[in-house]
Amino acid sequence: AVTAPVPRSYQAVFLQNDYVQLVVVPELGGRILRWTDRTTGRQLFYANPVIKPTRWGYRGWWLATGGIEWAFPTEEHGLNEYRPWQYERLWNGVRVWDSDDRTGLTIEVTIRLDGLHSYFTVTPRISNPTDQPQLYQFWINGMLTLSEANRPSSDLVFILPDDAVTVHSTDDSGLPGPGGTMSWPVYAGRDFSRYAEWQHYLGVFADSAQADFVGAYDLGNDQGIVRIFPHTVATGVKIFCMGDLPASLWTDDDSRYFELWGGVTPTFWDVWQLDAGKSVSWNEWWYPVHGIGGYNWANDTAAIRLCPSGDHATLAVATTRPLEARVALRRGGNEVQHWDTFISPADPFEATGGPSLASGDWGVQVQEGASVVAQMGP
Repeated sequence: AVTAPVPRSYQAVFLQNDYVQLVVVPELGGRILRWTDRTTGRQLFYANPVIKPTRWGYRGWWLATGGIEWAFPTEEHGLNEYRPWQYERLWNGVRVWDSDDRTGLTIEVTIRLDGLHSYFTVTPRISNPTDQPQLYQFWINGMLTLSEANRPSSDLVFILPDDAVTVHSTDDSGLPGPGGTMSWPVYAGRDFSRYAEWQHYLGVFADSAQADFVGAYDLGNDQGIVRIFPHTVATGVKIFCMGDLPASLWTDDDSRYFELWGGVTPTFWDVWQLDAGKSVSWNEWWYPVHGIGGYNWANDTAAIRLCPSGDHATLAVATTRPLEARVALRRGGNEVQHWDTFISPADPFEATGGPSLASGDWGVQVQEGASVVAQMGP
């Protein structure tokens, strides 16, 4: 039976540099419970004040604790997110791991934070130590708010570089049912890149991931997050919002959140096989951004916003490390204007350039010395 809340202490591992702080709790499924952007002081993850079973998940219940959870080896929130995982502290991070009781598959996640970058690196590794092939799924689920109010604001937007999504579930009668396809971001005249449009609960999968970045940005407080990943390996991306579901389903106050998922399979309906003795692993990078008014391209070095208007364009660049940069505004592959500037995670760059007498697509190139470290467009 579920009892009234009582205080409980958990052991945590803190990782911190000049730009971010992470709090990892091995006892709660090895999750990253807190992620703070130290350049803005903002907590990025949802912080549930209670640990409370919901009615969702493969088991029929799940703990909507917040942070990033590692959902394994089934669809939805997996089977291992609630229980203690083993862990090992590293010189630049922490490794957490657990085994599935049914299949014998093992999952380990290494979380690293160096002293130079604003990103933290996540390295999942799924292994099959048994003598038989095993079926599995693995998903990373980030529960986020990007807001001091511990709930998403109406200024939140989603950055998903795709032109269609597949509905997983919804209570919106104006949308296709499970398995149906929606154009993205605008469907039936409604712009679903805007959180304010998600008036009823809705979960959608990318169809499938088309680029190595995805994220969200709150335009009101000028704060966002970026996830960089190898989309040909980690093929799944999902966004889920609660809509008008009552917060009492997962918490004891009126706090809310949205979910940003990444997985090895394109959807929850797909299952991969891992042969005996084999493993699969990849790296991805998560970092905060601010002060650039959103973005429409990113890699592990920079997030870029580019907004053309006639023969001029506004651009903004946020980087994951300090660099002396040459930022060039381009059109049709030709340089329109450039700026020599210092950029860091705490000091983003923004400018308006032009006029351009050339035609063609606009682009932005960021150089460090002779090396191009980020390029959007031609």
